[in-house]
Amino acid sequence: MAIIAGLMAVGLLAGCGGAEEMEPMSTEEANRVVEMAVPSACTDACDQKYYQCYFGGGDPYYCNSYRAFCISQCP
Repeated sequence: MAIIAGLMAVGLLAGCGGAEEMEPMSTEEANRVVEMAVPSACTDACDQKYYQCYFGGGDPYYCNSYRAFCISQCP
């Protein structure tokens, strides 16, 4: 047990397994990431229909399937 703890401590001190630095992003790439992260009007409409279905007493399997289909049709 002590050997494993010692090896882990040496590895951490040497920097093994640490997080790598990220490469800088171009402006276009950063904009694309933001567009993917922010829901569109289409996905908002799909979510609204899902909530109406789910909380309106619909079958959860059907509501989830319909939501997935609806989002797949968004541009």
